[in-house]
Amino acid sequence: MTDTLDVNVRLFLLASPFCLGLIGLSLDLYIACSRDFKVMTSALQRSDCLPFAKGLCGQQGLKSRVLIVSAISSELMFPNARIRRGSLDAQDYLEFPKGLRTRMVIAAWFNIVGFTWLIVNGFIL
Repeated sequence: MTDTLDVNVRLFLLASPFCLGLIGLSLDLYIACSRDFKVMTSALQRSDCLPFAKGLCGQQGLKSRVLIVSAISSELMFPNARIRRGSLDAQDYLEFPKGLRTRMVIAAWFNIVGFTWLIVNGFIL
């Protein structure tokens, strides 16, 4: 099926998921290295997701902070389900800074779409 595709289309299909994943990772990295990380941790004091993420991977290194940002981003993507499950407090979600929440959710979607596209490319190409 892909033998009939142009080389440029094949390169686009191959490079796009990496670009999307790198955009999402760079947004997570920016949040982890900036003052937004402290804002995020102070905004989620009543939620169970933050202590769980901190206990899972620590908080010392850059890698740990990026993993914490990614974990919290996944909690903020579908807040109603997470509030029902009890890992996200409703008051914390309502008081969470809207701009930071938007950046975190966009980064999470970039990562998910990039990874999914990469898996689909594995079956197609």
